[in-house]
Amino acid sequence: MSTQSVSGERAQEYAFLLGAEFPADFPAELPGVADAQAGAQFEICAEPDASLARVSWEEWIALFPQTEAAAQRLRVVTRMMPHLRGFVSPSVPIWERSSVALDWRRQWAASRRLEGRPLQPSLINDQNRERLVRGLASFFHELHGFSVERARGLGLSSARAWREECEALSRQSLALLRPRLSWSQFTWARRWWRSVLEDDTVWQGPPSVVHGGITVERLLVDTLVQQLTAVDGWHGLRVGDPALDFASLVNAYGTELTWRIVEVYGELGSTADAGFFRRIRLQQQVQRFRAVVRAAERDGAESESMAEALRQLR
Repeated sequence: MSTQSVSGERAQEYAFLLGAEFPADFPAELPGVADAQAGAQFEICAEPDASLARVSWEEWIALFPQTEAAAQRLRVVTRMMPHLRGFVSPSVPIWERSSVALDWRRQWAASRRLEGRPLQPSLINDQNRERLVRGLASFFHELHGFSVERARGLGLSSARAWREECEALSRQSLALLRPRLSWSQFTWARRWWRSVLEDDTVWQGPPSVVHGGITVERLLVDTLVQQLTAVDGWHGLRVGDPALDFASLVNAYGTELTWRIVEVYGELGSTADAGFFRRIRLQQQVQRFRAVVRAAERDGAESESMAEALRQLR
């Protein structure tokens, strides 16, 4: 997760908005923001894959939307999570407290911290590998089995919206890439997008409810690293291709471990055929294009993060 801080003025605003619900924790000002080196009690950072600011203190985490669209997504996720609790085996965050403000700029949602430690790749060894593989495969099998109709009724966007988002991403990424790639590289990127968007086999598979933002930091395990205990970071929750979640796993843990998880996922009854593996690879490439757009939006088109995203794309 990015540790990019927000301005002191914005931090004070967050403290003020949270103060009505947490008066003991948030007095007139937010301690420690001005002097992060003093061991601040409160941490404020930006979520890497959504327009949200994250405020963490003691046992609580609050999310503040940075755009109106992010506010809408946060409201939908807040409605969805109680229905996923118990449906999937690991613990999930429940947004127990939230703002009732009509203005999205003053809205927020808070949940208690989930217990567990991030499943860093270095923690996986021969002794716990298969147990963790089965825990991860079971989680995705459960999540992807949640009723799409029920999720749509709770406000999640349709699979068609996911395709439209990809179409918009193709336009955004190509506009950014045109002046930064050679003619042959740009031609490849344009043809790649055209082939994916026109390939019905990519879009006609049955959609699923997907997490949409799997990272190492969001998969939490017990202190002995024996089982998946909790999953965090649900603001990318959507209806889409289940291959998206496994593409994120490849980025986090590599191909060998992910393919083993997919194998067990298939043994549990989920679809894991050759077409599914192909879509995972396609979603990996989509994520590389998305990284280019996010780097430009977050840090600027001439930033080092943008240059790194371009290197990954090539």
